[in-house]
Amino acid sequence: MKQIDKIIFINVVTTSIVSGVFNVFTGIHVKNLGYGESIVGQVLSISSLSIALGSMINAYLSSKMGFKKTISMGLVLMVIGILGVSFLRDPFLIKVSSGLMGVGYGFPFSSIGVLLIENSSEKDRVKVFSKNFVSQSLGTVFASYGAGRLIKTFGKIFAIEKSIPLVYILCVFIILIGFYPLKDLKISDKIKNSKNRDFFKGFKDVMSGEALKFIIYNTIIGFGAGMVIPFFSVYLKFSLNIDNEKVGIIMGLSQVGLVIGGLLVPYISKVLGRENTVVICQLLSIPFLISIAFPQGIFVLGVSFLLRSTLMNLNQPLIQNISLETVKYENRALMSSIVSMSSNVTRALSMIIAGYLMERVSYNFPYYITVVLYLIGTAVFYKSFKVEKPLRGGADE
Repeated sequence: MKQIDKIIFINVVTTSIVSGVFNVFTGIHVKNLGYGESIVGQVLSISSLSIALGSMINAYLSSKMGFKKTISMGLVLMVIGILGVSFLRDPFLIKVSSGLMGVGYGFPFSSIGVLLIENSSEKDRVKVFSKNFVSQSLGTVFASYGAGRLIKTFGKIFAIEKSIPLVYILCVFIILIGFYPLKDLKISDKIKNSKNRDFFKGFKDVMSGEALKFIIYNTIIGFGAGMVIPFFSVYLKFSLNIDNEKVGIIMGLSQVGLVIGGLLVPYISKVLGRENTVVICQLLSIPFLISIAFPQGIFVLGVSFLLRSTLMNLNQPLIQNISLETVKYENRALMSSIVSMSSNVTRALSMIIAGYLMERVSYNFPYYITVVLYLIGTAVFYKSFKVEKPLRGGADE
């Protein structure tokens, strides 16, 4: 297995499959236990907040211990967290377990981008990030659809509230597979040498210039995303009365477009430029987000999910690439962690607000807020990273 493929494999196991199942079905699981949307929002927000915490811890520990050890620690914490969510019934303990899951996930999550960018040439970087993105999207399709089918099957045999925990147990075995490529993972000399850097001095580089502008943009988009994305499955299940299998299909369908988009990213960015691709795709996604808030039947809903997800996330390889190029290589782990923190802390806050609004006002209202925030975030990105030169050659590629 090649070095890049080992890194992508770890990402697929942790980011795509396990977190895909956890993110889609945890809200439904908590609702099945008899708790309301406010508790759902709190559980999901703690998970998101903990990802930010885990990312920051990883940035520090990886500078002292290396990525192999910190990723291993993260996988262990994910196992403990997902088992806790599976079997505990007390809301406080569920939140603690969700937090452990988030902290653990934050370790590999903030490491993968750094490992990819340091193990690829500038010429191949967009293609490498796109390959990672496509693999991740395929894993999420498998997770959403496969978990939905398994939950329906288990529901016929066991009590319905036990079906999701059984799928979580399968996720534990998948996490354990993530240890396999770690043993042969080679860390580049640049990353090894960066262990000697002053971790705290890196903040000055990250919290200034283009890096700071990117963090501001990412914070706005993260707040908007947290208002609706974690609640998509709950919205489908309890507002539109769609069964678990169809929820898994629709959520998986939304990822199919990501695979197509991920394959097209290198070519689209050459024509439009990386920055312009981000702006255009985010603006085009907004009408489909509005369509989800006003569903016209399950077919139109599925198409809207597909197109919104494709357009909004097609640019993720570009965004990740752009963010890490705003700082020197020795600060990329820290930048990756701060980007994660800025997104997940705001998502955590917006999840709590969205849960309250969905329970007290309507399921649709948070969508309006998200639309406004996406427009503001896109404007900030365009102003900060707009391409001044003609587009004839595309991006830097």
